[in-house]
Amino acid sequence: MMRKIALLLFVAFVHLTYAQQSLKFDSKNKLYEHGMEMYRLGKYGLARVHFNNFVKEGGADNATLIAEAAYLERICAQKLENDDVQYLWESYLAEYPYSNRLHYAKMHLGDYYKDKSKYRQATRWYDKVKPSALDKETQIDYYFSSGYALFMQEEYDAALAKFNKIRGQKHEYSSSVQYYYAHIQYQKGNYETALSEFKKLEEERSFKKVIPFYVAQIYYLQEDYDSAIKYAEPLIDQGTRARQADMNRIIADAYYAKKDYSQAVVYYQKVIRLADKPLREDFYHLGFANYFIGEYEAAINGLSKVTSNEDVMAQNAYYHLGDCYLKSGDKKRARVAFEAASKYDFDKGIQEDALFNYIKLNYELAFSPFNEIINSFMRFIELFPESDRIDEAYEYLGKAFLTTKNYREALASMEKIQNKTGNVYRALQRVAYFRALELFTDSRFNEALEFFDYSLKYAEYDKNLKIGAYYWRGETYYRLGNYHKAIVDFREFIYQPGSYDMKEFPVAHYNIAYSYYKQKEYTEAQNWFRKYNNLTDGHDRVMMGDAYNRTADCYYVNRQFAQAISMYDKASTIPEGSPDYALFQKAFCLGLTKDYHGKISVLDDMVRRYPQSPYVDDALYETGRSYVALSNNERAIYYYKSTKEKYPKGSYAKKALLQLGLVYYNSNDNDNSLTFYKRVVNEYPGTSEAEDALLGIRNIYMDNNDLNGYMKYTASLGAFAQVGEREQDSLTFVSAERFYMQSDCERAIAHFKNYLTRFPEGKFVLNAHFYKADCQYKTGAYSDALSSFEYVAGRERSLFTEEALLRMGELMFQQGAYRKAYDSFSRLELEAEIVENRLEAKIGKMRCLAQIEQPQECIRAAENLLISPKVADEIKREAYYNMASSYLKLKDNEKALENYQKVAVNTKSAEGAEAKYQIAQLMYDSGNQEAAEKEIFDYIDRGTSHQYWLARSFILLAEIYHDRGETFQAVQYLQSIKDNYEGDDDIEQRVDAYLNSWSPKDESADTGANNVG
Repeated sequence: MMRKIALLLFVAFVHLTYAQQSLKFDSKNKLYEHGMEMYRLGKYGLARVHFNNFVKEGGADNATLIAEAAYLERICAQKLENDDVQYLWESYLAEYPYSNRLHYAKMHLGDYYKDKSKYRQATRWYDKVKPSALDKETQIDYYFSSGYALFMQEEYDAALAKFNKIRGQKHEYSSSVQYYYAHIQYQKGNYETALSEFKKLEEERSFKKVIPFYVAQIYYLQEDYDSAIKYAEPLIDQGTRARQADMNRIIADAYYAKKDYSQAVVYYQKVIRLADKPLREDFYHLGFANYFIGEYEAAINGLSKVTSNEDVMAQNAYYHLGDCYLKSGDKKRARVAFEAASKYDFDKGIQEDALFNYIKLNYELAFSPFNEIINSFMRFIELFPESDRIDEAYEYLGKAFLTTKNYREALASMEKIQNKTGNVYRALQRVAYFRALELFTDSRFNEALEFFDYSLKYAEYDKNLKIGAYYWRGETYYRLGNYHKAIVDFREFIYQPGSYDMKEFPVAHYNIAYSYYKQKEYTEAQNWFRKYNNLTDGHDRVMMGDAYNRTADCYYVNRQFAQAISMYDKASTIPEGSPDYALFQKAFCLGLTKDYHGKISVLDDMVRRYPQSPYVDDALYETGRSYVALSNNERAIYYYKSTKEKYPKGSYAKKALLQLGLVYYNSNDNDNSLTFYKRVVNEYPGTSEAEDALLGIRNIYMDNNDLNGYMKYTASLGAFAQVGEREQDSLTFVSAERFYMQSDCERAIAHFKNYLTRFPEGKFVLNAHFYKADCQYKTGAYSDALSSFEYVAGRERSLFTEEALLRMGELMFQQGAYRKAYDSFSRLELEAEIVENRLEAKIGKMRCLAQIEQPQECIRAAENLLISPKVADEIKREAYYNMASSYLKLKDNEKALENYQKVAVNTKSAEGAEAKYQIAQLMYDSGNQEAAEKEIFDYIDRGTSHQYWLARSFILLAEIYHDRGETFQAVQYLQSIKDNYEGDDDIEQRVDAYLNSWSPKDESADTGANNVG
């Protein structure tokens, strides 16, 4: 508005100067007159056209007037805010360098940039103006405008120099100059001068709304808090909401400075309600005000909203948040807050105290899933080696070592301690022991041995751990097949004071017995099994039944049949054991004592009670043998035929056929005898039964005086029946077999290959293929081994069939051929007569089905496995895990949860670690966040060496907090993973994805959008 007035005065001046002269101009000067007329009427567009035409048509004799017209044309363009204003003024300076309006033009260029808020460019043009070349009124405009441009660049001294040229004079800028002068004094800290000047403007209409804020603020800055409050209080409800917020803030700040925190809270709350974007400082001071009056929940709400930046304010806020949580009894959140504060070094004192509190709370909460206690301690002594609290920190470290559940990382940290104390050695014993148990649980037995040895190096520190280490090291040796060392450790365990009261005490006797049993030291095994039976309370009836059976087996091997029968009787009364085996063995013993009727009776009883028993074909065959012993050939024939017909693939099928040939021969029925003998030869060539059958056939031909018939018959059978070939066959095989028996696999493989090349249909082809495959399996030539195992499994039933099927399944599984592996295990389950092999078949089937994602079938396979006797705990765990995973795939979350809960009992195992996470995830997915959170903290308390699933649980915990609006807690849990987790997997990627999406910096730092609870 003021610039417009100045321009009108200028135009009037130009008009009066040149109006009289225009009468003397010729007609072309009328263009100039028309331009002036349009200018007076405010028609700047038309005026510009006339002035432009005049400039174009004017002659050399009108140079001064032309320059003036050009100047006025540009004034019109500037009034019209034409796009070419900048160009016009710059061209004017170039075209009319001697115009008396030159400095006016430079000033107008400065005005152009100023009006566009380009103050630096404006100042450059203002600096080129010579003020004395301007008329008095325009000088006032110049000093104000150039001062204003400098003021806006915060070049206050230079601006003050310009304003001082016109300060104190009467003109249209007087109030504005005084205001800017006062403001500059305010910025320079000259509060008394500023206050005096501002007070002079209190009644000025233009500044009436803003001056009170400065006055009140100056009182506050002068620490005259009462005056600030008194001055501002009447104004808190006046003006816009923003103005009201400003005045309330001054009062709040004043009360805060006076330590009247209750009043400060009242006014800070008003500020936050009124302000569109409250300042971080508003929440910060509100939080501290509540902190000082003991309103810790309210303090938490305020302080948590200022943690988005990385500065001293955030560090201080985090630290006091930790204290608020402590005072509220929430140590978990306090731990997180102190950890956050300890990461900043803006205030070293706060950092030190925060880090110490973090260490202390980690210990009190037993919180160290990613080795936080020890990592934070190491950081503490690195940052504050001279701290007054260093001894106390060491004390907490020692306690932490004795309670940590992160055994792997803790052990690595303890190894770094140069001067180890008794507490450190005690901790080493404990941590090494539990690390060994973790490795044992994961079936990493060789590694487990190392840590049990390590723990026992410090056995004198904790006697209970020493006892446990002996027992579990014995278990480890047993799993590795080192039965001699297993016995040594189990005995050591038994003889340790205090072991008697442990639940493992009777089990150790059982394990010693089995170790002797595996070494075929049956008398020792028998004694220890009996000791176990005398100690056991019968709680584990499977183990008790097995112990009776093994005791009986030992008596049986030592030909103490009466004692064996007595023990088998006891075993047969325990359904959870293997009563069918006990009955079969009892019957066998009765047969050895020639009580054939008793034997038959027991076998019939066994078949009747356990028709699905794997010993039924054995029982049928043995019944047949008993009837032979009783000279009842008719019944014997019936049972032998039943054996072959009902179990054609069983190991007794060929034996039954051979016995049928013999029974018919003894009954003088040579035709039937010859028929069955020939069936043995035809169906089972190369077997020992076929050899025996050939001998029977020869006898029959000789009885019939038909030697030519016998020679003709054997000639039709091929090489294995020819005497000469058979000798070469046997010698070549025996040569290869010798290397196999000496465990010289390299030469054994070469010789077996030679044998198979020379005698592809030889008598020992089956043996050669199996032995060769066994050596190749042991030396890692799995592809060649698989080929021979397949050959063995594809031939008639033999001693090697079960082992071949088992190895086939294992190797195909390793190759990822899960469907083929499944078929092999399925066949093994049907044909296996060895209980352990049948169990392995069930395990293999379940694993294959889990891999080929057949969830329904996998569940059935796992259930079938679980009802088997003597299933190891780790296999049960795997079965429940596969059932849970399968139910999850079938979207039956209830049953998935049920089975995961069975697995999660032991989080030290890989399956248990994942199961614990899955339980929390399922609870979260069902909307039960509270239960999920509880589950995760229980997981943290239990600990695990499988850090991946614990990290996934932390990420889920962060999700829970974020869902509740507790972004501070959520982010800090994620940050803790980044700082402490060391796995090489996708955890960091997952964490970063959440941090990027939740980052408070993506939200308004002023609004405190990072809402924390």
